[in-house]
Amino acid sequence: MRVTGERLHDLREPVGGWLPAVNRSGPAGALGTVKHMAEVDSSGWIVRRAGTRDLRGLVRLSRVDPAAESVASVAARVAGLLADSRRCIVVAEAGEELVGVAEAQFYGVAIRRASGSARLHDLFVEPSWRRRGIAGALFAEVRAWARALPQCRHLEWQSSPGALAFYEQMGLVGNEADDSGEYPFFEIPV
Repeated sequence: MRVTGERLHDLREPVGGWLPAVNRSGPAGALGTVKHMAEVDSSGWIVRRAGTRDLRGLVRLSRVDPAAESVASVAARVAGLLADSRRCIVVAEAGEELVGVAEAQFYGVAIRRASGSARLHDLFVEPSWRRRGIAGALFAEVRAWARALPQCRHLEWQSSPGALAFYEQMGLVGNEADDSGEYPFFEIPV
């Protein structure tokens, strides 16, 4: 994906939240002012900030098990996440279909720390759309969002075993694992 235009979030301005990328020919998304412009790449996809119009696609990408949780419950949870100003949810869109999603959350500062970390909770691309640079573009947008938060110093996450090769291709190596030893922990400066 090619990103063009002024990248205001690189200025470390004190903003309440990162705002959507939009297609050059389209208007600003429902979330507010345009932060940067993105163009559809030759594969026909774009990465942008998610909005309420993406609710149905985000529920589909959640891979909900109807036996475990109702679609209505997932939709309500996703709507709440979209409304949370501490969250960044970016999507990859091909035509009218969402083909990938990344979600991160800023935990804020603490009593004894004037800075904090953001946590990447989800990074998923539909299997038929993998190996086209989409996951890398989603990850880059989450990292740019974290970098734009004046008090955020690190981005952290735990990788599923199936995603380790993706992070290793970017030169990232997990430095510890959870109790099961299967999910390496990553922490990088933003």
